[in-house]
Amino acid sequence: MKNWKSLKTILRLAAMMLLGHAAFGQSPQPQTTSAQSSPRSGTDVSRQKAEGSRQSTDLIGACAAAVEDLRATRELAASLETENAALKKQLDTATQSIDLLTELDVTRKSETDALREAVAAKNESIAAKDSVIASQDKLITSLKSKKSSPWKRFGDVLIGVGIAAVLR
Repeated sequence: MKNWKSLKTILRLAAMMLLGHAAFGQSPQPQTTSAQSSPRSGTDVSRQKAEGSRQSTDLIGACAAAVEDLRATRELAASLETENAALKKQLDTATQSIDLLTELDVTRKSETDALREAVAAKNESIAAKDSVIASQDKLITSLKSKKSSPWKRFGDVLIGVGIAAVLR
């Protein structure tokens, strides 16, 4: 009888547990494994172990290949960053060169303008000199034409001597 009392208690607890799930809605479905519902493949456990080890080897090889690919990608990314930095530096240098060449072009244009003005001033100076020379040539020609004869000079001297004798 003693066993009967403990059995009654266990049955009551089991009934309460079953009723407890029903009281709160549907009871949770027990999880089934896929092995129970899947059809038999007809493969041995030893064959599955061999295939598992081959798949494991394939998986390790694939992981190793992925690691090598990642390493190569990182190296490529690092070299691309280095190349980008070099290209940026080259672009900065080219920009500075263009700025300097533009400044040089402006300077040469102003120098050319200054040289043109100097040549124009030189040409004006030469023209003024030529005009002075021409006027001096005219003066020389006019003075040569006004040159007096020796008899006229002798007369001028005699008049000067006569005036000096009278004044004495």
